[in-house]
Amino acid sequence: MEQGKIQQPENFNRNMLELLESHQQRIIHEFNHLNNHLDSVILSGSLARRVKNKEKEFFTTEEVMEMLSISRRTLLTFRMEGKIGFTKLHNTIRFTREQIECYKRKSVADSR
Repeated sequence: MEQGKIQQPENFNRNMLELLESHQQRIIHEFNHLNNHLDSVILSGSLARRVKNKEKEFFTTEEVMEMLSISRRTLLTFRMEGKIGFTKLHNTIRFTREQIECYKRKSVADSR
C-alpha cells in the first residue's frame, strides 16, 4: 500500500454508488432550487443596476466597463479608435447613455 493512502473496503465504491442513487432525486431537487435562487439573485442585481442607471446622465469609465463587460484597456482602445463616443467633464472622461447605446448598435451591426 502507498504511504499516506487510506485503504478503503472493497465494497466502498458500491456503497457510495447506492447511497448516491438513493438520494439522486433529492440532490437534483436541491441543485435546481439553488440554481433558481442564484438566477433570481443575479437578475435582481442586474435589474437594480438598470433602474439605478436609468436615472443617470453620465457614466464613469468603470460603470461603462461593467455595462459592456470589457476591460479598461479595451474601452480606451475603443475611445481612441472612435468606436465609442465620450465627453470630457471637468477633465474627467464620461459617457452618455446615447454614446453607449450608439456603440452597442454599431457593434451589433458590425457582428452581422
